[in-house]
Amino acid sequence: MFKKVKQRFLLSAISLLSGPILKLYFSTLRVKEIGTSFSDAKQASGENMIYTLWHENMMVPLFTNRKKKIHVLVSQHYDGEIIARFLHSFGFRTVRGSSTRGGSEALLKLQDILKEGEHSIAITPDGPRGPRRKTKFGVIKLASLTGKSILPLSVAVSRSKRLKSWDKFLLVLPFSRCIVVYTEPYKIPNNINDSEIKRFSEGLENILNNLDKTAERWLRS
Repeated sequence: MFKKVKQRFLLSAISLLSGPILKLYFSTLRVKEIGTSFSDAKQASGENMIYTLWHENMMVPLFTNRKKKIHVLVSQHYDGEIIARFLHSFGFRTVRGSSTRGGSEALLKLQDILKEGEHSIAITPDGPRGPRRKTKFGVIKLASLTGKSILPLSVAVSRSKRLKSWDKFLLVLPFSRCIVVYTEPYKIPNNINDSEIKRFSEGLENILNNLDKTAERWLRS
């Protein structure tokens, strides 16, 4: 009983305070985006897309993409509710579900959103609980079913700490220099089979991991 009361109190506090605190925190960061032409071209053509990044790297893109029409896939677990409250404070909408809970319903909802054409989707393909940097098949299936492009992105920062979580979450320290890098859209053919899904999943893993290295090079330049 006490645990539930404590959880409700924490969620209420996040809803009330996260917006102002996050805005103050993000105002200390120096952020540069590289490769935005890939996303700008899609948006200019009226095409929505599937933003994809590793779970550990979500912190800075929360800030840089806050003004875009994006639904974020968030787990139904309690930690997912915490993330959802933060996202809502920045104007994002969320779809609840994961590979372990509510996955089928979430996939159908995401398909509807993409087919409507007004909003894009953001997914961390190794979330909500790992394995770290291993792409689950859901994002590939979603792209294949809807015909929408996957837009990979990554992050590098000058000052940070790694949390002792399953994803080694990248905690960006205030007054950091941050690089957010986008690469060309990753197109998935329609109606692919299971072996092809696995192959494209591995391809996305390679793209995201190589993009991390690209972001680090930009940071050092």
